[in-house]
Amino acid sequence: MNLSDLKNNETAFVSTVGGSNAFHLRLEEMGFVPGQEVTRLYASPLGSPIVFSMLGQRVALRRGEAEQISIVSEWGDVARERPETSGEMVSRVLPERAESCHSSCCAGCAGCGHSRRSRRSGRMSGKADKADVSVALVGNPNCGKTAFFNAASGGHERTGNYAGVTVGSVERHVVFEGTRLRIVDLPGTYSLRAFSPEEAFVSNELAKNDVDVIINVLDVNNLERNLLLTVQLRERGIPMVGVLNMYDEFRTSDSRLDVAELERRLDMPLIPAVAKHKEGVEDTLRAAISLARKHKTVQQPAGGKSTWTVTERTKWPTDGTGAHAFIHELLDGIYELKEGRTLRLTALADKFLARTPLAYLLFFLLMGLIFYATFEIGAYPMEWMEGGVDRLSGWLSSVMTAGWGRDLLVGGIIGGVGSVIVFLPNILILYFFISILEDSGYLSRAALLADPLLRRVGLHGKSFIPMLMGFGCNVPAVMATRTIESRKSRLVTMMTLPFMSCSARLPVYTVLSGAFFPEYAAWMMLALYAGGILAAFSSAWLLNKFFHRSEESHFVMEMPPYRMPVMYGVLRHTWEKGRQYLHKMGGIILIASVVVWALGYFPHSVEKVTPAQQQEQSFLGQIGHAMQPVIEPLGYDWRMGVGLLSGIGAKELMVSTLGVLYNVPEDVDEDGARTRLSEALQASDISQAAALGYLVFALLYFPCLATIAVIRGESGRWKYALFTAAYTTAVAYVAAFIVYRVALLF
Repeated sequence: MNLSDLKNNETAFVSTVGGSNAFHLRLEEMGFVPGQEVTRLYASPLGSPIVFSMLGQRVALRRGEAEQISIVSEWGDVARERPETSGEMVSRVLPERAESCHSSCCAGCAGCGHSRRSRRSGRMSGKADKADVSVALVGNPNCGKTAFFNAASGGHERTGNYAGVTVGSVERHVVFEGTRLRIVDLPGTYSLRAFSPEEAFVSNELAKNDVDVIINVLDVNNLERNLLLTVQLRERGIPMVGVLNMYDEFRTSDSRLDVAELERRLDMPLIPAVAKHKEGVEDTLRAAISLARKHKTVQQPAGGKSTWTVTERTKWPTDGTGAHAFIHELLDGIYELKEGRTLRLTALADKFLARTPLAYLLFFLLMGLIFYATFEIGAYPMEWMEGGVDRLSGWLSSVMTAGWGRDLLVGGIIGGVGSVIVFLPNILILYFFISILEDSGYLSRAALLADPLLRRVGLHGKSFIPMLMGFGCNVPAVMATRTIESRKSRLVTMMTLPFMSCSARLPVYTVLSGAFFPEYAAWMMLALYAGGILAAFSSAWLLNKFFHRSEESHFVMEMPPYRMPVMYGVLRHTWEKGRQYLHKMGGIILIASVVVWALGYFPHSVEKVTPAQQQEQSFLGQIGHAMQPVIEPLGYDWRMGVGLLSGIGAKELMVSTLGVLYNVPEDVDEDGARTRLSEALQASDISQAAALGYLVFALLYFPCLATIAVIRGESGRWKYALFTAAYTTAVAYVAAFIVYRVALLF
């Protein structure tokens, strides 16, 4: 009998777990070990994934994954393994570096042995910062660790982001009661076995001798699962304080825990806390400072090579069934968990938001609201910022002497920086809503609903939100892929997002559809959007066949209870993502914009020429003429080629560039310019077949430099960004060629 055979509210015990090593370890971290009691709660409206309850948590598995877990109906049918817990004292020297993550899922993070080069951004260089005590926050995802970090740091002094490729830590320096503290918030992880990038990052950071004391944040409502990480941290021999977070929910549910006895059994201080209300935070910091000063175990041998030496410590099981059985014994008789108000409200909300077909209606309404707010409401501040950039450009043009220096500053630098800044309102609004979805617990439900649809093409359920955002702007859409845990699914989503037709392409569609297909313009627009979706899904399916084939993508997802988001944390997270966007994108876009400007400006004629003549004689125009043999099979002339080149900077530039090349007057408004351009294109020798192919090319090749830059920033590798640019352009060329040749037959 398999776990997938259970009916709602039926309970059984895990017997064996099949599947790959990665899948087996992932399930083991979540508590699916022989002898563990599991209850099926419900399935998504399409029958998969299925949500199970165990160890005080809710975990979702795809039906196919649940089929790999064998179960029995009676406790006595499972020989529950018991670890040896003798009082043997051992002395152990931990390695200088932890094991690197498994090669099948390695992301080359800063602390990983597979990393190709050392990344200073991935280090916790606390000694250089001269802090009295260096504190590392470690805990499971959804345990309230970041809320504790925000409460402990209080926004004092400086913030530093030390990010690896897919994971990173946030550091703050504070002074607490006269002691200088360096507090580092490490990524949430379920264990330290270094099989995933997150685990490898945390494991290696703790092995760098930069940490004086660990604050282990525990969800007291999910203590049995959280303690698996605790016993692994104890093996590191670093002084540690435990934080029993979310204790308010624990109290109101009438649950019971003998804190003093658990402290004795774990041999570490435990502080009840409610991080979002800052309760217990100061007590924890005092305990951490006292423990760090009393029990520092870092020694500097004569050779100058630092190692951790651990003495007088009980050897505990840290892996497999033995670890879970040991934790069960630790809590035996002192921990009783009851269903509280939070879990009852979660069960009630899931009836409407996750279990019935009504959930899909509410899901699409919510996604539509986010889409509308991001790109419709966000359009107002975006227009204000565009107006500000235009006014600044106009003022500089009026006060500076005419020449290439003024044109560089106005057209290249101001234009380049402005192209990044104007998207900031969309970024902030998007991440405001994503932060609310994450903190409230709904994002896991959204992934649950979308996964049955997207997994057919190899995507994760969480890929839905970025793809929806892609219809507005690919830049925030790529940044939204951060919510996808699987690196393979995240990268595939990034590389297929450019096929989703962003709003910047709309002017191109409007002009060409109005010029060549006026009677079918609406149907043409619909076909283009549908074609973009088809291209994205087809590419995702294809890339999954050839890209990281050995890496698996599972849907083993914790379904946290619904909680009210803390507005301070939401706003803080929103601004941090906006700041990261400006930091990562600004330099790359500025350089690229200056290059594009220079190609269109030089060589600059000293004689008075029309803008169209200047464009033709520029390097950009020369490139357009040079590439004409390549684009001629598509039915394009050199001017259409230059339009495609200008679209690399931003798709909106295609219309303005074509307007210049087809001699549209400059003294008309935007709508008038589009109408005049449509008339000019109609009067040209461009055929309907070529125009149709041009629309397809504009739809499919990468939208702008900002998107390529953000793919590089989010993936951490230029190769993924350059591959995306080359791949989408190749797909656009082949598709445009086929459409053009087929259209010629009619």
